[in-house]
Amino acid sequence: MQFSVKTTLPMLLATFFSLTQGLPTAIESRASASTQQLADAQNQWRADTSKVSQFLSAVPTLHGSQLEAAAQVALAAENDELLHKKVLDDTFSSDKRIMDANDVLVNQGTFQSVVDALGKFANSGATMSSSEISTLLQNTNAVRCGQVLPAIDTYFHVTGEKLNNGGFLIATRPTNC
Repeated sequence: MQFSVKTTLPMLLATFFSLTQGLPTAIESRASASTQQLADAQNQWRADTSKVSQFLSAVPTLHGSQLEAAAQVALAAENDELLHKKVLDDTFSSDKRIMDANDVLVNQGTFQSVVDALGKFANSGATMSSSEISTLLQNTNAVRCGQVLPAIDTYFHVTGEKLNNGGFLIATRPTNC
C-alpha cells in the first residue's frame, strides 16, 4: 500500500488534532496545580521565615530552657524552609536572579550559618551567658538581615512575577534586624 504526501499529511494532521483535542484542558489543569504549588511553597516559606524572625525578636527576653525550647521551634522552621526553597529552585533554576540568590544562601553558607546559630541556641542556650547570647544574636541577625532575607525576597519576587497575583511577598524581618 502506497501513500502519497498529499494523502498522508492530511491523515496525520487529522489524527494529531483528534488526539490533542483535550490537551489544552490537561495543560491548563496541570498549570493550575503548578501555580498552586508555587503559591503554597512561597506562603509556607514565608510562614517559616516569620517563625524564625519571631524567635530572633524574642531572644533578648528569653532565658534558660525557655530560650532552648523556642530555639528548637525556630530551628525546625529554618530547616523546613529548605523544602519550600526546593520547589522554587526546581521551577526557577535557570533564572539568573534565583541562581544569584541561591549562591548567597547555599554556596556562601549564609543559610547554614543561621541553622548553626539556631542549633547553638537550641542546644546550649540555657548555659550561655547573656553576653554570649547577645553576641550570637547580633552575628546571626547581621548575616540573616543583610544577606539571607534579601535573597529570600528575591525568590518571593520571582515567584510573584510567575503567580501574577498583584503583589509580592517579602520575608518577615525580626524587630532587631
